[in-house]
Amino acid sequence: MTACAVPPARTAANCSVQSRPFGTLSSGEAVTAYTIRNERIEATILDYGGIIHSIKVPDREGKVRNVVRTLEKLSDYESNATFSKIIGRFAGRINNGGFTLDGKRYDLVARPDGLTVHGGPGGFGSRKWTSSAADCGVDLSLTSPDGENGFPGNLQVRAGFLVENADLRINYTVATDKPTVVNLTHHAFFNLSDAPDVYDHVLQVNANRWLPTDSKRVPTGEIAAVTGAMDLRIGRKLGAVANSSEEVIKANNGLDHTFVLTGSHAATLTDPASGRVLDVITSEPGLVVFSANGWTGSMRDGEGRPLLKGGGLALETQHFPNSPNIPAFPSTVVRQASPLHSTTVFRFTTELGK
Repeated sequence: MTACAVPPARTAANCSVQSRPFGTLSSGEAVTAYTIRNERIEATILDYGGIIHSIKVPDREGKVRNVVRTLEKLSDYESNATFSKIIGRFAGRINNGGFTLDGKRYDLVARPDGLTVHGGPGGFGSRKWTSSAADCGVDLSLTSPDGENGFPGNLQVRAGFLVENADLRINYTVATDKPTVVNLTHHAFFNLSDAPDVYDHVLQVNANRWLPTDSKRVPTGEIAAVTGAMDLRIGRKLGAVANSSEEVIKANNGLDHTFVLTGSHAATLTDPASGRVLDVITSEPGLVVFSANGWTGSMRDGEGRPLLKGGGLALETQHFPNSPNIPAFPSTVVRQASPLHSTTVFRFTTELGK
């Protein structure tokens, strides 16, 4: 699998990890919340779905706030397949009801339109993971059996969440006992302010190219130069982009596009009002930017506030959707002798006064 270099984490100090019960799933399984904190950042991770339930960081005045959107109750997370969760076996869309690998056709559990979305039903975000506290972090693991939703291979999946300085780092490792395809990401929604939407945030994406899609929002195989609303190489206010009248934006009711990254520094998200800044660093070749286009206020966050359109921004580091069917895309094939290793870092800082 294609990867960009991400500097390794250094040994962290002055941190603590605390666990507490977070409720019970409809299956009867108990969920544990792990809170990892140091003097600069605090993150709470659930062992259900690998949910990032909170990331608390200060603004330029030192006021601490949770900068990821949450849901009100555990049952709300249970009824939403992706919200703030690890996505797998395969993030994004696979077309044509499956794929061919090493000359063998694999038929996947697919919708009537032939799409398998985010790996199909009962994905990694809907699973209770095995969990344990680690040094300045938490380790999650699960097994995905051979044939799950049609994918080959017994998978041993690990996701390590680590706090260091003002970083939250996610390290994924996947081992398989037969050739398969894997594409993991995290679907956290960021809002660096206390505003109901992120339209005053400024987003810069280090990408010269992006992936056009067809009527089913599946990449066509074309890799196009960024132009117009898709050109985020210089920071632009999100409201102007997500609400653009350009057809490429209107077709998705906002941003929901895959960018082809130029290096490991994927993107920078800034809230000028609070001074909070998020940098995303990754070993992945792509970034899906999604501006919560379908939020209608029917869901409420942990503070009881309605989640409205544009209320958060997902910055999903991953390989390209439908890559098992497009040989020109970076490979998502994982083999016995070459496990998947992937790292994404969410780095928080503050800028000086406006």
